Amino acid sequence: MSDSEISIDIIARWDEKSAGMLYDNFYKALVSYSLQITSSLSVSEDLVQEVFSRLWEKKIVFSNMLVLKTYLYNSVRNLSVSYLRHKNVEVTHSQNVAAAEEYHLDAAGEEEFFTEEVYRQLFAMIDQLPPRQREIFLMCMEGKKNKDIAAALEISVETVKTQKKRAIKYLKKNLGDKAFMLLVLLP
Repeated sequence: MSDSEISIDIIARWDEKSAGMLYDNFYKALVSYSLQITSSLSVSEDLVQEVFSRLWEKKIVFSNMLVLKTYLYNSVRNLSVSYLRHKNVEVTHSQNVAAAEEYHLDAAGEEEFFTEEVYRQLFAMIDQLPPRQREIFLMCMEGKKNKDIAAALEISVETVKTQKKRAIKYLKKNLGDKAFMLLVLLP
């Protein structure tokens, strides 16, 4: 059946016959369009089926065939792109989880730890700082500015800067690369 045999008036009835005509006229083309985006026939078939299901549920009345076609193709494109985004998020998350759970030796024979162990090492090293240095450094980690720390501790801004530099130098010297990079990335 061609586009000339199916009309917007027939589609607007939203009965089984009109839905079947709509499906027969557009299903293969829409699957093909989705396939260009997803590269998966089964996924594309599912996505197109979802578009038809939503359309049937909403029973939208279109003003003409061009508006209907635009709706169909845009809906399929949007679902296909959303599928790819979701798939990429799942893959990235799975890779991050797998990487975080690994515990092994690196090429130099040193232990590589998961994130929680890196945090433990970081805070254990911070605990070894002299009390005032530790206090200043922890306030910096909380995102406080030098002048705010100086005011809170009733010391000069220069003292805060000096103590912070000494703390960073000590931590850089005594932490492994991963733990120090984590420290650098903290706010």
